[in-house]
Amino acid sequence: MQTLLQDFRYSVRQLFKSPGFSLTAIISLALGIGATTAVFSVLYAILMNPYPYANPERMIHMRALDNSGRETGFGLTGAQWQEIRKNPVVEDTFAVETWNLTVTGRDLPEDVQGVYMSSNSFVFMGVAPFLGRQLVPSDAIDGQEPQPVAVLSYKFWQRHFNSDPGVVGQTIQLVRKNYTVVGVTAPRFTWKMAMSIFR
Repeated sequence: MQTLLQDFRYSVRQLFKSPGFSLTAIISLALGIGATTAVFSVLYAILMNPYPYANPERMIHMRALDNSGRETGFGLTGAQWQEIRKNPVVEDTFAVETWNLTVTGRDLPEDVQGVYMSSNSFVFMGVAPFLGRQLVPSDAIDGQEPQPVAVLSYKFWQRHFNSDPGVVGQTIQLVRKNYTVVGVTAPRFTWKMAMSIFR
């Protein structure tokens, strides 16, 4: 124990003798530990503890590439999407579209990231809600106007509704249109969104 204490005192004296070297070493260690932690977090989330979607090994994510191989967006009409769903080689499919929305009806408007989702999205993914319910097919019946309903992300619910468990049934105004909050997603489910609504 005495030897360990002497070694510690000697190390501290050496650190104070050359503060420039000491600062460089400490910053290098901090950056290395931070980078390692970030990489491990990503690998852990993807490989060791992925989000528990229903049958993730059967899911694919369609993307379009331009001539140079870069990812580019593409659009489908509702009729085209329904045709893809009818294809016998496709078990099922859902559609999403990311939009910047403005929360209105408050003192200050706020831009948020929203996702328009087809009515079968959450059923397809097998995602259970944290509060209330998710979007369901009966919210958007073919040939009828979709119901004005929204599902909030967990973080949006915490930030804008102060984690109020009574948020289900409340109204939120997006781009001057009222939507009824029907649920809140689980904490780990984000899908790059603040909320999900029907287009």
